[in-house]
Amino acid sequence: MGDTMRTEKKNSKKKKSAAFVAAGVIGLATAGGAYAYWTSLGGGAGTASTSAGASNVFAVTGNVANAMFPGDTAQTVTATVVNNGTENYKLQTVKAYVTTDKQNCDSTNFKLNGVEAPANATSAVAVAVAPADLAPSATTSGTFTMQFNNKTTNQDACKGAAVTITYVAS
Repeated sequence: MGDTMRTEKKNSKKKKSAAFVAAGVIGLATAGGAYAYWTSLGGGAGTASTSAGASNVFAVTGNVANAMFPGDTAQTVTATVVNNGTENYKLQTVKAYVTTDKQNCDSTNFKLNGVEAPANATSAVAVAVAPADLAPSATTSGTFTMQFNNKTTNQDACKGAAVTITYVAS
């Protein structure tokens, strides 16, 4: 009976050890499961759009204060640019050219910034306006000079002429 009891004690110890080992393995497996995760890749798409913008949002004004005549001095003109758009627009340059309502009185009878005034946008003269990011309704200004070009020829054709300064802003 002593051997049976010893064997039962040994078996009992083995069973207890096996139970502890099994509980430990289950415990570790459960604990490991709490920290486990999957890795993966993913993707997707979204959309956005931009406004179409507008053309001709800059309005430029600037007038010569006094009537011009042969031999007069240059007058400083302030050109003011306003953004009439609903978004910000970047003003890069402002240029000017001259036309009149009289036949035989062309742009060559006037000077812009000390040089013979051009008659079209292609050869327009730069107005000193710094590039600016203009918010809606914002303004910026620049200056230039204008005067009657005192030629050696008869300039009677320019008497009473309506002189138009056309501005090109971009």
